[in-house]
Formats: sequence, C-alpha cells, structure tokens
Amino acid sequence: MSPDEYRVKIDEAAKFLFTASNDTLIEFLSAIFSLPLNKETLRVVPISTEYICNSPVYSRHYPDIVLEVRGLSDEHPLFHVEIQTGYDSMMDVRMVKYGYLIGASRSENGSDDIRVITIPHQVVIYLEEHSRITDTLQVKIVLPDGSDLLYSVPVLKLYQYPVEVLGKMDLYLLLPLVLVKYRKRFEKLIARKNAGREEFDQIVGEIIQDIETIISFSSKAGEEGRLDEETKDIILSTTIEMYKQLHRKYIKDERVQGKVDYMIESVRQKWHTIGLEEGIEKGIERGKVEGIKVGIEKGIEKGIEKGIEQGVKTVAKNLLMIGIDDAVILQVTGLTPEELERIKAE
Repeated sequence: MSPDEYRVKIDEAAKFLFTASNDTLIEFLSAIFSLPLNKETLRVVPISTEYICNSPVYSRHYPDIVLEVRGLSDEHPLFHVEIQTGYDSMMDVRMVKYGYLIGASRSENGSDDIRVITIPHQVVIYLEEHSRITDTLQVKIVLPDGSDLLYSVPVLKLYQYPVEVLGKMDLYLLLPLVLVKYRKRFEKLIARKNAGREEFDQIVGEIIQDIETIISFSSKAGEEGRLDEETKDIILSTTIEMYKQLHRKYIKDERVQGKVDYMIESVRQKWHTIGLEEGIEKGIERGKVEGIKVGIEKGIEKGIEKGIEQGVKTVAKNLLMIGIDDAVILQVTGLTPEELERIKAE
C-alpha cells in the first residue's frame, strides 16, 4: 500500500468516526474547543465540505470535517476539524484558506450593508509525531495600510496522549486514530539494518495493549451511559480498520491477527448478547442495530437462564485462551473474580 493510499484510508476512517451520535459529537466539540455546549439543547449538523474558489483560477477545496451546531438561538456556529497524518509546512496557509472559504460560504450583509464573514472554530489534529509540529498554527496577515492581524489555530498532537487520558478528556471519539502513530515507528524500525525482533514485538505488544484499553474503556463508558450502542460500534469498527492497515503492511503475523479477531469478536458477543439464537434471528429480521436490540430483548426473555450464562462463559474462555488480562475479562464480561476462577478450573 502506497503512502497516498494509506492516507486515503485514514481520511475515510476519520470521517466515519464523525457519523457518531449527536451526544458524542457535542461532547467532542465541547472538549476539544473548551466550550460549554449542552447536548440536551443542541444538535450537530454535518455541512458539505466542498468549497469552490474562482480566484486566481477555478479550484475545489475539501476540508475534512465541517459541522454546524444548531440550538435554541439564531446563532449556528461552525466547527472545522482537520485531521492530518503527518507534518505539512503549508498547513497554516491551508487553515487560513479553509477558514475563509467556510466563513465566506455563510457570509451575509450586516445592518450597515457591510458583508460579514465569520471564521469557524478550527483545530488541527496531528496523528504522527514530527519535531516541527507546534502547539498553535499562526499566520500574520498584513494589510495594505500596514496594520496586521494574527490568525491562530490550535493544534492537538494526538500521538502524545495515551488512550486512558483521551478517554478522561472526553475525546474518546479519537481513540481508534491513536493506532496511526505506530506506522512511523514501524518505518523507522524497518529502515534500521540492525533492528531486532524484540523491538518489533514490543511495538506489536503496545498496539494490542491499546486495542484492549479502547475496548475496556468503551465497555465501561457504555455501562455508565456515556456511550450509546451506535457510537461503541463505530469506535470498535474503526479500531479494527486501523489495526488492519498496520497488519497488512507491517505485522503480517496470523497469530497476532487471530488474537485481535478473538478479542474483538468476544467483546462484540458481550455487547450484543450473542448466543441467544432466537434473539439473533429476530434481530436480523428487524434489521441492523435497532433490530438486533429488539431481537436480543426477545431472546433474553426466553433464554436468560441458559443462554446468557453460557454466552458469557464462552466469551471468558475465548479471552483466557488468547492471554487477555483478568482485569480486562472481568470488565467486558461482568463476571466476578470468583466466577472467573471457576471457569479457569473447568
């Protein structure tokens, strides 16, 4: 896979994350822009990211994510999120251009007949480390009369944050993108002639640990009511896709792939109470997420004694077989330590 193809995959995954629920998007915007946004009264609306410029030549521009927040007032602020894999020396200029185009598309004449262009809230999220990435992008714009204004855009260096910290910051929507930082580490390792297997295995181990933490956090947040089923599935699916990109190009170890597959499948069984056949069949008939939820409810009614217990045991055994820590197993299955010990002894 070429670097360009890899960036396209990252771009697709990032945009998929922003199809999450309204509450999740409000919490994300509130956290990353440090704004008191109320998810009870506000609604997020995706905006077209195609902007046409006719000067100096006809061209189309495509910022990554543009969202409008609508509420009880007449003000509908815009938010622009740019997700950048690596360093780009022209990123500051691009953000000025994007900000102007987004603002100009919503411009209107004020009471004094002067056109007003409102620049959106903006942030750049960098996924891979680079020494020249700064905390803020700044451009000084000098006007003909000599006066100037400073255009500033905050930067989030995602690669600096552990999964646990991002969760506590309410930036859990970005958790799957944490895995992107490992691409550069693999590339550096490959470039070294004396690179050892131990270093390679260490990186793979860190990736698996991050995936375990993402799953554990998502399960706990779901139980606490912070994450809805749709958003959990989006985060899990994107995590799988990010891992697959690394696996195809660098890891290429079927044992590791099997471990990840078992881990993901076991957690999905927990989340959807898979194992209750009647619930699954009726869920499929009703279709997708809502159908599965309804079907599971039906299945639980008829199989609560025999189905749930056996299903949880199967999940726990699968996780034990691939070496997942007891703490993680207890989190995703809801078992007590005593129940887990009895399963080990079987």
